[in-house]
Amino acid sequence: MKIIFFGQSFKRLSFLFLTGHLIFFSVFSSSAFGAIKPNLSDEELLETIQKQTFQFFLRETNPRNGLVPDRASNKFELRVKSPASIAAVGFGLTAYAVGVERGWTDYAYASELARRTLLFFRDQAQHEHGFFYHFLDSEAGRRTRGAEVSPIDTALFLAGALFAAEYYDQPEIKQMAQEIYERVDFEWMLNGGQSLALSWTPERGFNKHRWDHYDESMIMYLLAMASPTHPIPAESWKQISRPAGSYADYHLIQMPPLFTHQYSHIWIDFKDKNDGFADYFKNSVNATLANRQFAIDQQSRYATYDENTWGLTASDGPSGYRAYGAPPGWAQHDGTVAPTACGSSIVFTPKESLACLRNLYENYGDKLWGRYGLSDAFNVDQDWYSDQVLGIDQGPLILMIENYRSGLIWQVMQNASFLKEGMQKAGFKTGSMELSWPDPPLYEIPYTPGGKQIDGYLRDWNGQHEIILDRTHKENGYVENMKDLTGSVRLAWNEDALYFSVKVIDESLILRKSGKSIWMDDAIEIYIDPDGDGFYWNNPKDYQIGMRPHEDKNHVEVWSWFQGGDDPSRSGLIKANGYIHEHGYILEGAIDWNYIGFQPKADKVLNLSVAIHDIDRNRSEAKFQWFMRSAGGYQRFELARAVLKQPEKG
Repeated sequence: MKIIFFGQSFKRLSFLFLTGHLIFFSVFSSSAFGAIKPNLSDEELLETIQKQTFQFFLRETNPRNGLVPDRASNKFELRVKSPASIAAVGFGLTAYAVGVERGWTDYAYASELARRTLLFFRDQAQHEHGFFYHFLDSEAGRRTRGAEVSPIDTALFLAGALFAAEYYDQPEIKQMAQEIYERVDFEWMLNGGQSLALSWTPERGFNKHRWDHYDESMIMYLLAMASPTHPIPAESWKQISRPAGSYADYHLIQMPPLFTHQYSHIWIDFKDKNDGFADYFKNSVNATLANRQFAIDQQSRYATYDENTWGLTASDGPSGYRAYGAPPGWAQHDGTVAPTACGSSIVFTPKESLACLRNLYENYGDKLWGRYGLSDAFNVDQDWYSDQVLGIDQGPLILMIENYRSGLIWQVMQNASFLKEGMQKAGFKTGSMELSWPDPPLYEIPYTPGGKQIDGYLRDWNGQHEIILDRTHKENGYVENMKDLTGSVRLAWNEDALYFSVKVIDESLILRKSGKSIWMDDAIEIYIDPDGDGFYWNNPKDYQIGMRPHEDKNHVEVWSWFQGGDDPSRSGLIKANGYIHEHGYILEGAIDWNYIGFQPKADKVLNLSVAIHDIDRNRSEAKFQWFMRSAGGYQRFELARAVLKQPEKG
């Protein structure tokens, strides 16, 4: 006997069985989900995808407490044992209103489920200082699988809870959402710093990494700054690194997975607004177009990709869950495409996203379409098609399509006082702006007749201009103060070599690695693009040279990665010396022009950059980079410009 429950009849029955679970028995067939219908209008296509995707939240949510599983099977004959995801709960709390407006569920059911959810999270769900664990047991709401206390997942839950408070306009729901929000101790999550810690666990305490890089965390920071009980300083907004990069002439803040450019936009309409750093709506438009263009450019290598099959984001893949993405930035990809990536960008790129969704539905529906819409991801190259869906992908797909169709979530949230306050503290104002795109810095390298004595004592470097590397040059990581990490660099040249000296303030030196692994120590790196055509990663015509001091004062570890991996100091092509002192270390060296294939002459430009690494035992690693910007192509970077100064006459 086959029993299939759909829509409201299933949910009403679910409420009658609060002490147990309903069990499904079914044989998978395409008819159970409705046959793929070609030639649907755009509205019909979006309605079909939204409605089917909504079934995930309608059927999989625990009706007693509102907990939503992290994932579920997209086929009836398969079951997935999954913990609840608190971020998925936040998406669900928002999605139920879409179901009400579209007639897929009723107001009474949706509001009651929202009430039960908030009641459970206020009184029973396990938390620490108001922050919830990333994954919870779907029945008891207790921490499961060693999950971390997650500020970002808590923020996504809060966004859904506060949306419910605005949408249902019921005193009890409003009161519970406010109490849950006010309980969150955002100051505690700062852990003594200026940016929020990545996570916390009872076993290890705070994670040494921080939310200090542009990504999906904008909603988290706005909520934290607007907290009525435990606000963080507005200055924290300025601690977020926003490195600019480009791909295919699209300038954007680099962060490869596409979901990072989508999540905060679900609840906040950033269109025609800027905070002095960026127009984040326009930034997401460019991020989406760059993501799509990268897939087009890579289609000769991967059968999955083409102009209507694109979308690289964090998703399941043939080898498990991966943070897939596209440049600019360090992009991981293997031919896997996720429907949520192009679909959830529909507010940014309506034409391109609609074409992508239509292609996935019509041409891949036989393998992807199931009881909860399109499965999470697929990879034609590896003949892999997911049979599961993820709550954190289903939610954004429903909600961003709804923002495109009606603007529902934006309209409900536009008058939310906490968002107004958070955006005011962040400095948002009306009007667009272009992303800052300054010219690379220009440094004049003085001529040094006779060269420099490479002894590590810098006795012949007096009077030369220093390049200061401090927190304004942070590429990643976290630095507490000037004593934690600061550096200065000086350069010189003659017909024989490029000379350099580096002084680093670092009171906690870790020097354990050698060879190709020295970048994992406290070390410096010099990047050189001799041809001036852009620095390409792993290109043997470009150079990434690493150095670190050694406890033996007469030795410096040296390594060059792109030339097959070697130590060029052994052949004398690079000379280096230095010493360690109580506050850090000094390195001095010379790079033979013949080694990098550069013919020096006055007024000629050499493209290069210098970086310093900081590795600490109990705090985050950090890296300061003089100037290295993702530019145009795949793993192509723009470096600072150093011009060889004319020798002084006489």
